[in-house]
Formats: sequence, structure tokens, C-alpha cells
Amino acid sequence: MIWGEKMIPRNQIKKNEKPIDIKEGIYERFPVTKQAFVTVSFKDVGEIGYNHWMNKMMENMIRRMLGGEEGRRQEDNALDMGANALNLLIGQYGFPNFQFLKWDPLFVPEGMSKQPVKLPKDVLSSMIKKASHLYGADLVGITDLDPKWIYSRDLFKPFKITEGMKPKETEDAFLIPRKINKAIVMAVAMDDEMIETSPLVDASTATSLGYSRMGIAAVSLAEYIRGMGYQAIPCMNDTAISIPLAVQAGLGQLGRLGLLITPEFGPNVRLLKVLTDMPLENDHPIDFGIPEFCENCHLCAEHCPSGSISFEGQNYEGVCENNNPGVKKWYIYAEKCLRLWQTNGASCANCISVCPFTKGFESMQCFECKKCETKTGCELQVNTHLRAKYGYLQVETWGDKPRVIRPRRRGL
Repeated sequence: MIWGEKMIPRNQIKKNEKPIDIKEGIYERFPVTKQAFVTVSFKDVGEIGYNHWMNKMMENMIRRMLGGEEGRRQEDNALDMGANALNLLIGQYGFPNFQFLKWDPLFVPEGMSKQPVKLPKDVLSSMIKKASHLYGADLVGITDLDPKWIYSRDLFKPFKITEGMKPKETEDAFLIPRKINKAIVMAVAMDDEMIETSPLVDASTATSLGYSRMGIAAVSLAEYIRGMGYQAIPCMNDTAISIPLAVQAGLGQLGRLGLLITPEFGPNVRLLKVLTDMPLENDHPIDFGIPEFCENCHLCAEHCPSGSISFEGQNYEGVCENNNPGVKKWYIYAEKCLRLWQTNGASCANCISVCPFTKGFESMQCFECKKCETKTGCELQVNTHLRAKYGYLQVETWGDKPRVIRPRRRGL
């Protein structure tokens, strides 16, 4: 099997009729200015910005490096810098209509961009998925672009949904026409062995590689869509909130750790998306028991060095200024998490590393669950069986630690 070209068939996973529980009257579109990256940056330097918080992280990176700490040496950090280079060249984690994340065609001639390829929706959808995998995506799903998941504003100006024909940036706003009504959501898998070293620099390198691959896939797919005669907005972390779109596109479910958990890789992925007016068929949301499992498992909370992850149940209320209340979920203390990154001198992925869905079921995990009260058996064991069946895990003896099978990609 070529990785990414055959996800676990969604017809073998229960369809989720209510993937996101929203309390009307409370939920509002979220501004980027409430993200921890922005609020911590402002508290640190007194300026609105997205990456000022990194100054303290870099200071501690150098301090720990010069101190000769194992796993934080110059050669470790150099590997991370190389892994992150394409991310910084393409879009710097994601700013709308920025660098290579432009909303207009980069290289596609007008003779192609103005001439839509007329094919049935199912054919176009299949072509989009094949192209996504060719450009480096390991998972891909399609959903309607629900306006509630578009950010209300970026750092300095709002996102406005308009009746216009073309997405564009003006001096006063980012304008997204209603005809841009589809989101192609993709995930790229990270190296599980590197993530397992968290909070050392190797785990940060795996994340940086993920971001660079995000940028390549987003820009490549957007140009492909433009070459097919349709409009496309490539996005990394920017423009719209990735996780709810990924949930609606059938890529996974939201877990206690505040990240998407996928059937194929657990939470060990990075998300990106391309917004388009190409007529496409939607995928359906899935339910493979993540809320029920996370209710019983507290490993991510127990291993979070910043205490950012809740031990309590889901609710509709946020716990800090960086949250957006009105959605039933586990809320994360985002600033605590980011402050730990600063002290650590590198990003932290402890929650991803210890999540049982990252590696699959092993018998010792049964002792970690607080209780085992599920309607259809252990969700983790069912998922591990599917991952082994479709080539995502190698399981020698049931209950022993599985081995994640690394991606073999055909294209980028």
C-alpha cells in the first residue's frame, strides 16, 4: 500500500451525526488576536505580533545549548532549523495572503485559471484527493466551509464574507466570497520516534518538518486547483480554524489534549487546508469513540509539564482568555502551554507522545484508564485492529507495543 492513498475506509467507522456540539447564543467567530501566540507576544514585548513570544524561547534554547544539555546541543538545534526552513519560506506557520500563501495564482497562466474543467463532483473530488496525496498529504477530507470557523479578524484587520466573485485583501479587510464554499482539509503525519523524545529538540524537529510539509502541500494543491480553472486559498494555521473543519471533513475527533485525534495516526499530525469554489462532494464526520475514551484516560493531563490540560469533563466554558466558549469540549490553558515552550527552549509534544492513539493499544495501558465503561468495547483496541489491518501498525503479539509503519509517499 502507498501511504496516504488508502485511508482507513470511513464506511468501517461510525458516522457522527453531531460532530460538534455548539451552544447557540454563546459561540462567536474567533479572532486571531486572542490566540496565545499573540497575547503572550504582546505581554512580552508590548507589540501586536504572532511570533514575538519566540524571543524568550530562543534565549533559553541558546542557554541550554551552551550548557551542554543532552538532546539540546548545537547539532540538535541545527537539525530543527533545517527542518523549519521551508515553513518559514512558504508562509511562516500561516499568514493570510502572505509569501507563497497568496490568494491569486502564483504561476498558473490566465488561459488555465479562467477556464474551469467541467467534470462531475465525484470525479473532481477523486482528482483532488489523488493530487493531495501526491503533494504530501497523508490524510484528506472535504467539507462545506462553514463561515463560523473563519476567523473574525487577523492581527490588524477583519475577515469579511462577501457576495463578491474573487477573494482579495484590501487596506481594510480580507474579503472571502460566499462562493468559496468548500474546505479541503489535509493532515501530514509526524515522525513518532522523534515525537517520543519530547520535550527534547528532536520532537520539535518533527513538528518543524510537519510545518514545512504543510506549506508544500497547501501551495501545491492551491496551484493545482487554479490550473483546473477554480479559485483557491491555501492555508496553514491561518484564515480558518483547522480542527473543526477537520472534524467535519471526517479526519478525526477532538480529544482531551485539545488536538484532533485521527484513526490512522492518533494526534500525531499537523493540519492544513485549501478553501475553494470547486464543486466537490463532502465526506462525513466520524465517531470512533474518542470522547468516551478520553473521559477514562488522563495520560495527556498527567504528563503535561505545564498543567495546561484539564482532568475534568467537557463543558461549554473557556478556562482562559485564549479560549472561545460555546463549543462542548475540553478547554486548554494555552498560555501556560506556550510559557512552558519558552522555558523549554523548544516546543513540547508530551501530550502527543503519551496519547495511546499515537502508538496503538498495548496491554499495560489498561492500568492507566480510570475505568472501562464503553458500549462497544475498548475504542483503542478496535482502532488498533483497523490500523494493523490497513497497514498503519505492525502488531506482532496482541497487547505488546505496536510499531508504527512509516509513510511511503509517492510524491512530495
